[in-house]
Amino acid sequence: MELRPFVSTLVRPGQPLTAQGWNDLVNGIDAVHAFLRATLHVVTVRITNPEVDARGVRVTATRGDVPPVEGVRPAEPDGAHVLSRLEAGTWTIVADAPGYRPASASVTIVDEGTTDVQLALEATARPMPELFGLTLNAAIGKLEGAGIALTRLLDFEGTDYAPANPGREQLSQPVLAQSPVAGTLVDSATAARGAAVVIAVPALLESVVEVPSLAGLTQDEAKRVLEDLGLRLGKVTVLQPRT
Repeated sequence: MELRPFVSTLVRPGQPLTAQGWNDLVNGIDAVHAFLRATLHVVTVRITNPEVDARGVRVTATRGDVPPVEGVRPAEPDGAHVLSRLEAGTWTIVADAPGYRPASASVTIVDEGTTDVQLALEATARPMPELFGLTLNAAIGKLEGAGIALTRLLDFEGTDYAPANPGREQLSQPVLAQSPVAGTLVDSATAARGAAVVIAVPALLESVVEVPSLAGLTQDEAKRVLEDLGLRLGKVTVLQPRT
Protein backbone atom coordinates (compact mmCIF):
# COMPACT_ATOMS: atom_id res chain seq x y z
CA MET A 1 0.00 0.00 0.00
CA GLU A 2 1.31 3.42 -0.92
CA LEU A 3 0.27 6.28 1.37
CA ARG A 4 -0.24 9.62 -0.29
CA PRO A 5 1.61 12.62 1.19
CA PHE A 6 -0.44 14.26 3.94
CA VAL A 7 -1.38 17.88 3.31
CA SER A 8 -2.89 19.67 6.30
CA THR A 9 -5.59 22.22 5.53
CA LEU A 10 -6.82 24.27 8.46
CA VAL A 11 -10.41 25.57 8.57
CA ARG A 12 -11.14 28.80 10.40
CA PRO A 13 -14.00 28.84 12.88
CA GLY A 14 -17.25 29.43 11.07
CA GLN A 15 -15.80 28.51 7.67
CA PRO A 16 -17.93 25.85 5.95
CA LEU A 17 -16.37 22.42 5.28
CA THR A 18 -16.70 21.51 1.61
CA ALA A 19 -17.68 18.06 0.42
CA GLN A 20 -14.23 17.63 -1.10
CA GLY A 21 -12.59 18.49 2.19
CA TRP A 22 -14.77 16.02 4.04
CA ASN A 23 -14.03 13.29 1.48
CA ASP A 24 -10.28 13.92 1.78
CA LEU A 25 -10.59 13.54 5.54
CA VAL A 26 -12.53 10.28 5.28
CA ASN A 27 -10.19 8.87 2.64
CA GLY A 28 -7.17 9.70 4.77
CA ILE A 29 -8.60 7.97 7.84
CA ASP A 30 -9.51 4.95 5.71
CA ALA A 31 -5.97 4.71 4.30
CA VAL A 32 -4.45 4.84 7.78
CA HIS A 33 -6.91 2.21 9.00
CA ALA A 34 -6.11 -0.11 6.08
CA PHE A 35 -2.39 0.40 6.65
CA LEU A 36 -2.65 -0.52 10.32
CA ARG A 37 -4.77 -3.57 9.56
CA ALA A 38 -2.22 -4.76 7.02
CA THR A 39 0.55 -4.67 9.62
CA LEU A 40 -1.38 -7.29 11.59
CA HIS A 41 -0.87 -9.80 8.76
CA VAL A 42 1.36 -12.81 9.60
CA VAL A 43 3.31 -14.78 6.98
CA THR A 44 4.54 -18.24 7.99
CA VAL A 45 7.16 -19.95 5.85
CA ARG A 46 7.80 -23.67 6.06
CA ILE A 47 10.75 -25.45 4.37
CA THR A 48 9.52 -28.71 2.85
CA ASN A 49 12.92 -30.46 2.57
CA PRO A 50 12.86 -33.17 5.27
CA GLU A 51 16.68 -33.25 5.49
CA VAL A 52 16.99 -29.50 6.16
CA ASP A 53 17.08 -28.14 9.70
CA ALA A 54 14.85 -25.07 9.44
CA ARG A 55 16.80 -23.39 12.24
CA GLY A 56 19.72 -22.99 9.84
CA VAL A 57 17.62 -21.40 7.08
CA ARG A 58 17.40 -17.62 6.67
CA VAL A 59 14.02 -16.29 5.49
CA THR A 60 13.60 -12.65 4.44
CA ALA A 61 10.82 -10.54 2.95
CA THR A 62 12.05 -8.01 0.38
CA ARG A 63 10.45 -5.10 -1.42
CA GLY A 64 12.12 -2.45 -3.52
CA ASP A 65 11.17 0.58 -1.45
CA VAL A 66 11.93 -0.66 2.08
CA PRO A 67 14.75 -2.56 3.82
CA PRO A 68 14.40 -6.37 3.92
CA VAL A 69 12.69 -7.93 6.92
CA GLU A 70 14.10 -11.18 8.37
CA GLY A 71 11.72 -13.78 9.71
CA VAL A 72 11.89 -15.21 13.21
CA ARG A 73 13.54 -18.61 13.04
CA PRO A 74 11.74 -21.60 14.56
CA ALA A 75 12.78 -23.33 17.76
CA GLU A 76 12.28 -26.80 16.26
CA PRO A 77 14.15 -28.33 13.28
CA ASP A 78 10.91 -28.70 11.30
CA GLY A 79 9.22 -25.50 12.48
CA ALA A 80 8.03 -22.49 10.49
CA HIS A 81 9.60 -19.05 10.15
CA VAL A 82 7.34 -16.14 11.09
CA LEU A 83 7.16 -12.74 9.40
CA SER A 84 4.87 -10.17 10.99
CA ARG A 85 4.13 -6.45 10.85
CA LEU A 86 4.83 -6.25 7.13
CA GLU A 87 3.41 -3.20 5.41
CA ALA A 88 0.66 -3.70 2.86
CA GLY A 89 1.86 -4.47 -0.63
CA THR A 90 3.62 -7.20 -2.59
CA TRP A 91 6.65 -8.84 -0.98
CA THR A 92 9.12 -11.42 -2.23
CA ILE A 93 9.78 -14.13 0.36
CA VAL A 94 13.28 -15.63 -0.01
CA ALA A 95 14.70 -18.65 1.84
CA ASP A 96 18.38 -19.55 1.65
CA ALA A 97 20.69 -21.99 3.43
CA PRO A 98 24.31 -23.10 2.96
CA GLY A 99 24.56 -25.77 0.28
CA TYR A 100 21.21 -24.90 -1.31
CA ARG A 101 19.96 -22.54 -4.00
CA PRO A 102 17.65 -19.79 -2.69
CA ALA A 103 13.91 -20.37 -3.15
CA SER A 104 11.37 -17.56 -3.39
CA ALA A 105 7.65 -16.84 -3.54
CA SER A 106 5.55 -13.71 -3.97
CA VAL A 107 3.03 -12.64 -1.31
CA THR A 108 0.59 -9.73 -1.51
CA ILE A 109 -0.59 -8.29 1.81
CA VAL A 110 -3.84 -6.33 1.80
CA ASP A 111 -5.49 -6.96 5.15
CA GLU A 112 -4.98 -8.69 8.47
CA GLY A 113 -4.81 -12.47 8.39
CA THR A 114 -2.33 -15.26 7.80
CA THR A 115 -0.52 -16.44 4.68
CA ASP A 116 1.19 -19.83 4.69
CA VAL A 117 4.11 -20.28 2.29
CA GLN A 118 5.91 -23.55 1.53
CA LEU A 119 9.34 -23.46 -0.10
CA ALA A 120 11.55 -26.31 -1.33
CA LEU A 121 15.31 -25.74 -1.50
CA GLU A 122 17.43 -27.29 -4.26
CA ALA A 123 20.66 -28.78 -2.97
CA THR A 124 23.96 -27.66 -4.52
CA ALA A 125 26.12 -29.55 -1.99
CA ARG A 126 25.72 -32.39 0.49
CA PRO A 127 27.24 -32.93 3.92
CA MET A 128 30.22 -35.24 4.33
CA PRO A 129 29.02 -38.38 6.16
CA GLU A 130 30.34 -39.41 9.56
CA LEU A 131 32.78 -42.31 9.10
CA PHE A 132 34.50 -42.52 12.49
CA GLY A 133 34.28 -45.98 14.02
CA LEU A 134 32.93 -47.65 10.88
CA THR A 135 34.90 -50.42 9.26
CA LEU A 136 36.65 -49.33 6.09
CA ASN A 137 34.27 -51.52 4.09
CA ALA A 138 31.21 -49.78 5.58
CA ALA A 139 32.84 -46.34 5.16
CA ILE A 140 33.46 -46.97 1.46
CA GLY A 141 29.80 -47.88 1.03
CA LYS A 142 28.71 -44.70 2.80
CA LEU A 143 30.98 -42.57 0.62
CA GLU A 144 29.63 -44.21 -2.53
CA GLY A 145 26.09 -43.43 -1.36
CA ALA A 146 27.07 -39.77 -0.98
CA GLY A 147 28.71 -39.69 -4.41
CA ILE A 148 32.21 -39.14 -2.99
CA ALA A 149 35.18 -41.19 -4.11
CA LEU A 150 37.84 -42.53 -1.74
CA THR A 151 41.06 -41.11 -3.18
CA ARG A 152 43.53 -41.78 -0.37
CA LEU A 153 43.82 -44.52 2.23
CA LEU A 154 46.49 -44.80 4.89
CA ASP A 155 46.87 -46.29 8.33
CA PHE A 156 47.78 -44.58 11.57
CA GLU A 157 51.48 -45.28 11.01
CA GLY A 158 51.41 -43.39 7.68
CA THR A 159 51.43 -46.41 5.35
CA ASP A 160 49.56 -45.74 2.11
CA TYR A 161 47.29 -48.35 0.55
CA ALA A 162 45.66 -48.45 -2.85
CA PRO A 163 42.20 -46.92 -2.18
CA ALA A 164 40.68 -48.68 -5.18
CA ASN A 165 41.77 -52.13 -4.01
CA PRO A 166 42.43 -52.35 -0.25
CA GLY A 167 43.29 -55.72 1.23
CA ARG A 168 40.95 -57.87 3.26
CA GLU A 169 42.74 -56.96 6.48
CA GLN A 170 42.33 -53.24 5.75
CA LEU A 171 38.62 -53.56 4.94
CA SER A 172 37.91 -54.84 8.44
CA GLN A 173 39.78 -52.07 10.26
CA PRO A 174 37.94 -49.14 11.90
CA VAL A 175 38.19 -45.59 10.57
CA LEU A 176 40.07 -43.27 12.95
CA ALA A 177 40.08 -40.02 10.92
CA GLN A 178 38.63 -38.58 7.74
CA SER A 179 39.02 -35.60 5.46
CA PRO A 180 36.87 -33.61 4.84
CA VAL A 181 35.49 -33.82 8.36
CA ALA A 182 31.92 -34.95 8.93
CA GLY A 183 29.32 -32.29 8.17
CA THR A 184 31.49 -30.41 5.67
CA LEU A 185 29.40 -29.33 2.67
CA VAL A 186 30.71 -31.20 -0.35
CA ASP A 187 29.97 -29.64 -3.74
CA SER A 188 30.80 -31.12 -7.14
CA ALA A 189 34.37 -29.78 -7.05
CA THR A 190 35.05 -31.21 -3.59
CA ALA A 191 33.44 -34.53 -4.52
CA ALA A 192 35.75 -34.78 -7.53
CA ARG A 193 38.79 -34.39 -5.25
CA GLY A 194 37.45 -37.20 -3.10
CA ALA A 195 38.03 -38.09 0.52
CA ALA A 196 40.98 -39.35 2.57
CA VAL A 197 40.57 -41.93 5.34
CA VAL A 198 42.91 -43.06 8.11
CA ILE A 199 42.35 -46.56 9.49
CA ALA A 200 43.78 -48.47 12.41
CA VAL A 201 46.89 -50.57 11.90
CA PRO A 202 45.93 -54.23 11.33
CA ALA A 203 46.76 -56.23 14.42
CA LEU A 204 49.56 -58.73 14.00
CA LEU A 205 49.03 -61.81 16.18
CA GLU A 206 52.12 -63.73 17.19
CA SER A 207 51.98 -67.36 18.32
CA VAL A 208 52.70 -68.05 21.98
CA VAL A 209 54.50 -71.18 23.21
CA GLU A 210 54.72 -72.24 26.80
CA VAL A 211 58.35 -73.05 27.73
CA PRO A 212 58.58 -76.32 29.72
CA SER A 213 60.86 -76.79 32.67
CA LEU A 214 64.37 -77.71 31.60
CA ALA A 215 65.70 -78.43 35.07
CA GLY A 216 67.79 -81.57 35.30
CA LEU A 217 68.45 -81.82 31.55
CA THR A 218 71.80 -81.59 29.88
CA GLN A 219 72.41 -78.73 27.49
CA ASP A 220 71.96 -80.98 24.44
CA GLU A 221 68.73 -82.42 25.85
CA ALA A 222 67.39 -78.94 26.60
CA LYS A 223 68.29 -77.80 23.09
CA ARG A 224 66.37 -80.69 21.49
CA VAL A 225 63.28 -79.96 23.63
CA LEU A 226 63.30 -76.30 22.61
CA GLU A 227 63.81 -77.05 18.91
CA ASP A 228 60.87 -79.44 18.96
CA LEU A 229 58.73 -76.48 20.12
CA GLY A 230 60.08 -74.20 17.37
CA LEU A 231 62.32 -72.32 19.77
CA ARG A 232 66.04 -71.66 19.64
CA LEU A 233 68.51 -72.04 22.45
CA GLY A 234 70.02 -68.67 23.29
CA LYS A 235 72.94 -67.64 25.45
CA VAL A 236 73.94 -70.25 28.02
CA THR A 237 75.38 -69.11 31.35
CA VAL A 238 77.13 -71.64 33.59
CA LEU A 239 76.83 -71.05 37.30
CA GLN A 240 79.34 -72.71 39.63
CA PRO A 241 77.95 -73.98 42.95
CA ARG A 242 79.27 -72.31 46.06
CA THR A 243 81.74 -74.25 48.17
